[in-house]
Amino acid sequence: MSNQNIQVCRDYIEAVFWRGRKAMEPKNFRPDWGDQPSRYKVYRQVERIPLPIALPATSSSMAEVLERFDNPPIIPRGITYEELSSILLLAHGTINRRLDVNWNRDAQKRARYTQAAFGRGTASGGGMYPTEIFWACGAGGRLQPGVYHYDNAHHALARLYSGDVTRHIHAGLANHPLAMSTRQFLLISLNFWKNSFKYSSFCYHVVTQDLGALLGSLRLLAAAFASDLPFLFWYPDEEFNKVLGLETIFESVFAVVPLRLDLPFADDSLVASQQYTHPERLHAPLVSKSSFQRSKEIISFPMVENVHLASLVADELRPDPEEAFRASCDEFVTSGEKILLPRPATELLQNDVIETFKKRRSSFGRFSSHVPLTLDQLATMLYFASTSGHYASDLKTEHGLPHFTRLMIFVNNVHGLQRGAYAYDWQYHCLWSVAQGDFSLFLQEYYLLQNYNLSETAALVAIVGRPERLFEVYGNRGLRILNAEVGLMAQNLYMAATALSFNCGAALGFDNIALNTALGLDKTDLRSILFLLVGNAPDGKATFEAQLF
Repeated sequence: MSNQNIQVCRDYIEAVFWRGRKAMEPKNFRPDWGDQPSRYKVYRQVERIPLPIALPATSSSMAEVLERFDNPPIIPRGITYEELSSILLLAHGTINRRLDVNWNRDAQKRARYTQAAFGRGTASGGGMYPTEIFWACGAGGRLQPGVYHYDNAHHALARLYSGDVTRHIHAGLANHPLAMSTRQFLLISLNFWKNSFKYSSFCYHVVTQDLGALLGSLRLLAAAFASDLPFLFWYPDEEFNKVLGLETIFESVFAVVPLRLDLPFADDSLVASQQYTHPERLHAPLVSKSSFQRSKEIISFPMVENVHLASLVADELRPDPEEAFRASCDEFVTSGEKILLPRPATELLQNDVIETFKKRRSSFGRFSSHVPLTLDQLATMLYFASTSGHYASDLKTEHGLPHFTRLMIFVNNVHGLQRGAYAYDWQYHCLWSVAQGDFSLFLQEYYLLQNYNLSETAALVAIVGRPERLFEVYGNRGLRILNAEVGLMAQNLYMAATALSFNCGAALGFDNIALNTALGLDKTDLRSILFLLVGNAPDGKATFEAQLF
């Protein structure tokens, strides 16, 4: 199946967009909650190396992170082993147990220990957490070279393979400059069944956004330690899956993150001089360890398998970074009124990053219109999230441009701003008016679930992109590239809202077709991908929260 046969992903994304009016196959699917997979991947019969559990007493503020997003370091600071442990824990570990009264129907079940909800710093569609983190550790570090899995159930590293796999990684990344300055890499995989047991064919759309949310957390935490992380998306999938011993149809590597670590024994100056012109093909997986599977039956979904297999690449050359501008969302044509926004209120972003991660949570319907959002809060959130899109990548230019997404917004209850639909322009930090009026009843009509009262929210943020343009540039792989940025933007919206002391919740249940029309997108190639509701919380709450770290 060819990556360039873009009709595969084109058909899939259309099915996703129309699912509110025409159910995706298999119709009438019901998840078997009694046979659901574990939220945690645990390898059997492996050595586990406990990671430090002490988080730093203080860290950078969210305002300092914003400054580093605006002006990324030319040479990022090396992250220490202890800081890496904190990054893994806050981005991907379980950090608290949560129980509250909200609009979800499972609140009573959550009171039972066997069905407890453990909070994480990173959002995940439906709370399924299909992402996994592997560390390809090269020479010169604190640990023996090899492949390690971050076991977030135990906050430990599970040793899966002993031996330096750096040359396999470098060769697979075609000696990209972002990869050649280090021997340390995080490989992020997606385990489809951890999501598809609930969402069936909708799974691929959700998990690729979960990937981006995790990448957003990793980079935000790196910035908190005065460093930065680039993301690499173009490599021979099967080769990297063999390094980790993954069966591609069930779990696959979706991103590679080069790490600049503070390793006193490493001589990374030697790395850049080593060029591996031809990937060394692996004839068998390097990792042979098995992991625990709770489910007795794993169901395959042809739509998920087809779109995944169609997005794989082998020897296909990476598109030139300048090609990315063909899919740019940075320009927006509109005849609407331009509304200048107040400068980002960095004085409102003085919250500690670590504490912000601990406090981040989905609102699950808990909004109140009694206190409107301030224009300063809205403007700061939009700017923070958009600035997070300046990430270094093998697919973008040196300065992290262009953006593959942009933000639009339905305003309902923001002080000093008329109700209506707007497009946010990060380059001029302004809003462009699309339509004026109260959209709350319209949005409620086209929200397919019952866990949000749209009239109580301050605004609905839409993350939009150009899927067709990404298909033209990157083939089917364009869908996972686009959704990764969507997820990254969503996570940074969550984090900004948390720091600014108001609620945020991503929602998968909107009718994209109807909302595209309301946003004025029908005669464009822009499409709404994901929606997040924001607003102030109601007075009083019934919440139990136990911090684990």
